[in-house]
Amino acid sequence: MQNNIKVLLIEDNPGDVRLIKEALIRSREASSTRFLLEHCGDLEKGITKLKNEQIDVVLLDLSLPDSTGLDTFLRLREQISNVAVVVLSGLDDEELAMKIVQKGAQDYLVKGFVNDTLLSRSIKYAIERKHSEEQLKAS
Repeated sequence: MQNNIKVLLIEDNPGDVRLIKEALIRSREASSTRFLLEHCGDLEKGITKLKNEQIDVVLLDLSLPDSTGLDTFLRLREQISNVAVVVLSGLDDEELAMKIVQKGAQDYLVKGFVNDTLLSRSIKYAIERKHSEEQLKAS
């Protein structure tokens, strides 16, 4: 696993942005992985950033000013298919989580139940799973 992971957080709530940033900083103290966090407050800005920059993983909120619910993930995936995506949502909806993972997300986490270790592990596993998926498609 790489030592520097570039993360794009697409999240419109400043409080959640701060909490996620702090969690990634704390998780760095427990491992050699350094998370380089970028942030966008809406889906369209996030998609633009993904088209113009190399990002390893996206943390995607589903309730954004310009998109909500499953449509948020589907719009992102339609535009950008080559990046690992972890949905980080306030919606504790098992049915929605299963749909999103079936549609190609690497993980679905509920904000109120995420700690530093879980977030860090999910990001790392998401990158590994996406890489494995791409290798399978290529073979």
